[in-house]
Amino acid sequence: MKIMRARANKLIAVGMLCFSLGLIICVLLKPVGLGVNSGISYFGNYRLTIVPYAIAILGYGLINILLARCISAKELWPLKHSLYVLAVLSLIITITPYSVSSLLDNIHTATGTVLFLLQLILSGWLIIKMHYDRWPIVFSGLMLASGIAAAFYIEGPHGFLIQAQIVFQWSFAAVLYTAVNNLIPANTKAS
Repeated sequence: MKIMRARANKLIAVGMLCFSLGLIICVLLKPVGLGVNSGISYFGNYRLTIVPYAIAILGYGLINILLARCISAKELWPLKHSLYVLAVLSLIITITPYSVSSLLDNIHTATGTVLFLLQLILSGWLIIKMHYDRWPIVFSGLMLASGIAAAFYIEGPHGFLIQAQIVFQWSFAAVLYTAVNNLIPANTKAS
C-alpha cells in the first residue's frame, strides 16, 4: 500500500499539472483570453478551448475527490468534506458557461464566488490546525491579496483577472501541500 502523505502530495501535483497545462493550452489556442479580463472561465465559452478548459477545471475537481479519499483522520473532516464540495463546484463552473444566458452567468458567478470563499475559509482553518505556521499564513495571505485583486478586476474592462485567479489557485494548492505535510502522518497507510 502507498503511504497516504506521499499519495496526497502526488495528487496535489497532478491536480495543479492538469490545471496549469489545461490553461496553457487554452492560452496558446486563444491568447486573447489573457487580455480580455474575463478570467479563467473565458476559455469555457469557445469550442476551440472547451476541452483544455475542462481538463483544467474538471481535472482539478477530480483530484480533489481523490485527495479527500486520502484523508482518514476524523479531526480533518472539514478538509475532507470541503474537498468534495470543491469538486462539485468545479463541475458546476465547467458546465455553466457564462456567455450562454444570464441564468447560467448568475449560476457560474455564484458558484465561483462560493468556491473562492470556501478555499479562503478552509485555508484559515488549516492555519489554525497547523498552529499558525508561517508558510500557510504566507500562502493564505497571497490567496487573500489575489482574491481581492480578482474581486477588483472582475467588473472592469481591463485588468489582470485571470492572473489573479491563477495566483489564488496556486496559493491554495500550496496551503494544501503544507497541510498534507503537517497534518497527515507520514507512516499512515492508504485504505
